Amino acid sequence: MGIQSFAPAGGGGTPGFDYIASVQMTTFNRSWTQSGAAGKYVLTSSANNNGYAYFISGGVVTGTPLGQVVDVPSAFTRIDIVAPQNDFISLSKVAVKATSLFANPFAGFSSFPSVVSTSGNFVLPSNALPLVNALVLGAGGGSSGHSGGGGGGGVISLSAYQAVGTTACTIGAHANTSRGGDTYFGAVHTHGGGGGSANQSQNGTSVRNGANGAGSGGGSSWSTGGSNVLGGTGIATTVTNLGTKGSPVGWSGHNGGYSGANLTFNHGGAGGGGATGAGQNRTSREMTVLGGPGIANDITGTNLIYGAGGGGAHHQSPSVDGGYASHAYANSQYSNGGNSTHDSNFGGGAGAVIVRYYIS
Repeated sequence: MGIQSFAPAGGGGTPGFDYIASVQMTTFNRSWTQSGAAGKYVLTSSANNNGYAYFISGGVVTGTPLGQVVDVPSAFTRIDIVAPQNDFISLSKVAVKATSLFANPFAGFSSFPSVVSTSGNFVLPSNALPLVNALVLGAGGGSSGHSGGGGGGGVISLSAYQAVGTTACTIGAHANTSRGGDTYFGAVHTHGGGGGSANQSQNGTSVRNGANGAGSGGGSSWSTGGSNVLGGTGIATTVTNLGTKGSPVGWSGHNGGYSGANLTFNHGGAGGGGATGAGQNRTSREMTVLGGPGIANDITGTNLIYGAGGGGAHHQSPSVDGGYASHAYANSQYSNGGNSTHDSNFGGGAGAVIVRYYIS
């Protein structure tokens, strides 16, 4: 017994789908002599089974999984189908109607923010829309006393992101004097900020350059050796980090500031790089050195700034510390670089994933 074809009975079918015919799979691989013009088609399984099909038009072959609409670019004369034996496969042509964009799609829904601050899972409530807005935040880099500020963590924004029931989250860890940890929301990935530079050996910390990160750590200088310690290089967000779903936008990749060599002051630091700009350079003792700016977002219901770089401080006089720079730029506890202050180490803000979900 070969493949069997069935004509429509009574003109039934799914609205918007022009039902053509059905076949029964007497074996799992069947070739169906069925012609049609170019257009959008869908092949469906009566038992909702997985399968695959090929529309054949001379030397042109267009493949598609069962259950998905496919645009067949030219007239076809045959369909080859791979599906479970005895399944019924139906062919329909899809009538695509014009639509228009409407404003404020979430306006009629109640929305709630959910903050994931430790590694684990975000679980979408069963009565929520399958679309969420999310902010993915890398941890800020730490600072060293009267030296370079820590870099701000990377920031990624997702809008109308298609969420599954459970999404794995890895949260970037808080860092005291080093680079902050990276944060993942599913496959979406943002970097932590670089740690600020250290000059000479203070608080048990050896001399080091500012670390690379989303926003990188600020540099510093020390007059005893007449030399400088460099700021780090920012790590930019790439398409691989962002993915393609949810109109992703990322902010990162800005360098730590530079503190010039042979300046006539002792132990001065530059600003850490922020999500949207580089850290400020230090060119004199008597200046407040700010970290690079972060990015504003109101996903929690309050407009907060994330991913700001920490300010660079100075050894001789706390009054010229730039150590309040993150507070000047940022009012969020997450992802900001640590401020450098006189004889103290300040850690960067931890990473987080903030999700806003919608319920009717």
